[in-house]
Amino acid sequence: MVVLRKAVRWVADFFEIHLPIAVFVMLFLAFLTNVVCRYILRNPQNWTFELSVNAFVIVGLLGACAAYRKEDHVVFDLLYTRLGSKGQNILRMLSSVVVIVFFTIALPGSIRYLVRLPAVTSIMRIPLRFIFLPYPILLISVVLRSAYRLVLDIRAFRDKSYVQTYNVGDGDALI
Repeated sequence: MVVLRKAVRWVADFFEIHLPIAVFVMLFLAFLTNVVCRYILRNPQNWTFELSVNAFVIVGLLGACAAYRKEDHVVFDLLYTRLGSKGQNILRMLSSVVVIVFFTIALPGSIRYLVRLPAVTSIMRIPLRFIFLPYPILLISVVLRSAYRLVLDIRAFRDKSYVQTYNVGDGDALI
């Protein structure tokens, strides 16, 4: 079980931390190259802009995985904060179920669309399926984390503790 947990943590860290960092470094280097070529060499290169924009899409989608992992995303909690711990527990379970259902429904169509997508970028000819591959990764990540949170919230409801037991302490307690 420990080996499985470490493997899952490694995969999650790769897609949610290390890959976005590497793509962001690539984005930054392309941006610097664009500045040097445009303003110092007076020879603008269009590929640098295209690479920067497409890398930004990838970083944004994978960054959303990391934000959901650490619960560092925008939430509207006007009703949630006014409820007691039992009501909050019920709302957490309902929101997890809604996210799991709708993201699971969206996943097969998204993958089919990406597999069949013939489009490429205009300058570098990068297939757009590679640029938008992080989208199904985002869907899978959110569904798995929501399922994990749902299980913990169901346990808390069954035990009548109603307390959220994930992401407490260092903010990264979730697999």
